Amino acid sequence: MTITRTFASGAIAVASVAALSAAAAPAGAAPKAADTTVTTVALKANPCTSWKNAVGIPGKWSKSKYGCAILGRPGLKVTYRWAAERGTPCIKVKGFVKGGPKGFKTKWYNAGCGKSGFIKNVPWGNVAADREIQIKGASLLKWR
Repeated sequence: MTITRTFASGAIAVASVAALSAAAAPAGAAPKAADTTVTTVALKANPCTSWKNAVGIPGKWSKSKYGCAILGRPGLKVTYRWAAERGTPCIKVKGFVKGGPKGFKTKWYNAGCGKSGFIKNVPWGNVAADREIQIKGASLLKWR
């Protein structure tokens, strides 16, 4: 490896600055107190528990998929929540019941209509799938 003049000059300059800053403190001086600056780190919300935005269309059922799968187990039941920012939507939620070629089949449960609400104990079972809702009525809402 060849050392170029520019590299050598830069290395000498860095070494000189380090030596000068070390020599600037008096010989018997106590070391400086540690830097007590606190760094704040912004953590993103967990995508599997945060609220998801959705839009309802008047007179037609539209779907919204959560995008974070539930890894089911026998007997698992899930809860859905929604809160409308505009409009009064009607909501159906996805669950699973025994049957079908793979042992479980999708079943849509009526969760009701209103500005906000929730439905508990929706059967999920031993299925790995995304949560999903259907929305009817002109509305903007958040759900999880």
